Amino acid sequence: MYFYGRLTVLLKKEIMTKQQLEQFKKWFYGYVATFYGNDELTNDNIKLKEDHTRRMCVDIQQIADELGLNNNQKMLAETIALFHDVGRFEQFMKYHSYNDVGTENHSLIGLKVLAEKRILDCLSKEEKEIVETAIRFHGDKNLPAGLSGEIELFSKLIRDIDKLDIYYVMASRFDDLRNNPEKYFPTFGYQAKNKCSKNIIDAVLKNQTIDYGELKSLNDMVIAMLGWVTDINFAAVLKEIKKRKLLEQMIAFLPDTEDIRKVAEHLHKQLNGRILKN
Repeated sequence: MYFYGRLTVLLKKEIMTKQQLEQFKKWFYGYVATFYGNDELTNDNIKLKEDHTRRMCVDIQQIADELGLNNNQKMLAETIALFHDVGRFEQFMKYHSYNDVGTENHSLIGLKVLAEKRILDCLSKEEKEIVETAIRFHGDKNLPAGLSGEIELFSKLIRDIDKLDIYYVMASRFDDLRNNPEKYFPTFGYQAKNKCSKNIIDAVLKNQTIDYGELKSLNDMVIAMLGWVTDINFAAVLKEIKKRKLLEQMIAFLPDTEDIRKVAEHLHKQLNGRILKN
């Protein structure tokens, strides 16, 4: 049993070892190193995802501590964070884009890589299922219904941590996006146009999840990402978003219009209300 505000965990002890986790790290960073070369744009994008993974491995440990997970559960959570975007590297080399729309689902690419290399075969059947399911659905619009307790827990945790760091990635690159939008078109897959689609704004104001296929511009993507606040599962993650002032940094990228001010007011109210509720 577990609750997403103050988490009470009564999960069975798993058998994953620290040695397995260290081997996973050794393989992963060695695998990523093979994608670096002489092209500056490619190297920048590979480093983007490598650094994203490193930060997520740290953040997921912090949140797991706050949720009261035990050491084995924290190792399993870190494994999921380590491998959740392993498909991104092959995706970029093949398509020069990280936009799943029009390329391939990076989660499925990652599962294929892990299966071909038999990376997860050392885990128990139960642990392997948790890791694979969490990776499979971490980037989907919604999680499927009917996930079992442990699988649901870790699937929701990786989605939250991913959103937390994507906020940071976007906010940290806004100046570059403004000054050199064509450089980052391959990364995000949308033109850096000063356009905000009314249907995207309305969906956020209604707390509706947005399909990536509906996005028409980089501004649309930022607005859709801001709407993730209502899809965060754990209060500890919401508190980090507030502490790091990530909403403010994201909103600052958007044009100062009445619609955007409504979005900002709505999401701050949602954020603060959900933190207080939990």
